[in-house]
Amino acid sequence: MEVFQAGFQKGRDTMKVMILLSKGYEETEAVTVIDYLRRAEIDIDAIATEGNLDTVGSHNIHITADHLLEDVDVADYDMVITPGGMGGVEALSANENVMEALKAQKAAGRYIASICASPIVLDRAGISQQIRGTVFPSLHDQVTFKDYVNDEVVVYDADEKVMTSQGPATAVYFALAIIELLKGKEAAQEVAQGLLLPQVEAWVHTK
Repeated sequence: MEVFQAGFQKGRDTMKVMILLSKGYEETEAVTVIDYLRRAEIDIDAIATEGNLDTVGSHNIHITADHLLEDVDVADYDMVITPGGMGGVEALSANENVMEALKAQKAAGRYIASICASPIVLDRAGISQQIRGTVFPSLHDQVTFKDYVNDEVVVYDADEKVMTSQGPATAVYFALAIIELLKGKEAAQEVAQGLLLPQVEAWVHTK
């Protein structure tokens, strides 16, 4: 049996995903996820959480979001993703609308995915305590997990429908794992091959 199984909300034939952008998010993680999912033809919206579509990451890179959080209904999305970056994580954690969206997503049995420092946001929402998960290693003492994993770069708790990952360099594998979960292994492999990831990994192993 595959670790990940594609699934769809009833009445919908394509998956819909949002990624939450607050001031100070980690751009590598946000852009990698958006780019890879769009390559896989998964509908992903960049959602600004602070009332302005012009968002600014931790390295002063500007991304224009697709929508404001207050203008969308989380129930329309199969997955909510949170990128890392300490500034972004602090902003997400302090945002009651974000907390409500994550709690609603979890209560409805829909997917959540968090990378790098952003499992801290799941801790504040009372979600990390229910899952097997991981986080940026030096921040593990800031997140309470049901079962903390430090030796896997991507962890998916299938029972709780929550995926976590460790940091910027794991964003590639985080994005591919999301694609595999939402659309199947073949779709993830197709994206990886199109980006020459197998060749890069083979080259790295020769060094």
